[in-house]
Amino acid sequence: MKFRTCLLALTAILFFIVGCESEEACLSNQHAVQAGFLSAWSESDRDSTLAEVSLFGLDREGDSIYAKESLSEMFIPLDFERDTVSFAVVSKTMKDTLNIAYQKELDFISRDCGYIFSFQIDTVWHSNAFIDSVAISYPDVKYGETLENIKLYIY
Repeated sequence: MKFRTCLLALTAILFFIVGCESEEACLSNQHAVQAGFLSAWSESDRDSTLAEVSLFGLDREGDSIYAKESLSEMFIPLDFERDTVSFAVVSKTMKDTLNIAYQKELDFISRDCGYIFSFQIDTVWHSNAFIDSVAISYPDVKYGETLENIKLYIY
């Protein structure tokens, strides 16, 4: 009987330890659109790298996400309080604006983590300095996912 009680207590402790989620899972809270750069000149999707790229929010003072970096992809943050974000994408001397309209929804993750926003991209529009076109490849921006959401075809 003593053995069963000890075994039951040990099993309960083990389930408690394994069942708890780490705080790192809660801190992930990925709420950025992943955008890949592709060549507009290629007949098939071919990754491209853009040199000296800067990205900053248009309605936000001092909100620089990237500053003169060489990138083949970008993570563009979404705003929990709005349904649209606008950014300036600058490459060397050219500047494009990129606007993303989206819907947001609160999703329950766990008792430890609580709720988190999930987003669905509705529309993306842009100017045409060096961005030729944009395609939404995966409109859902969800907790912990790292899928490419939009494709930016560049000249």
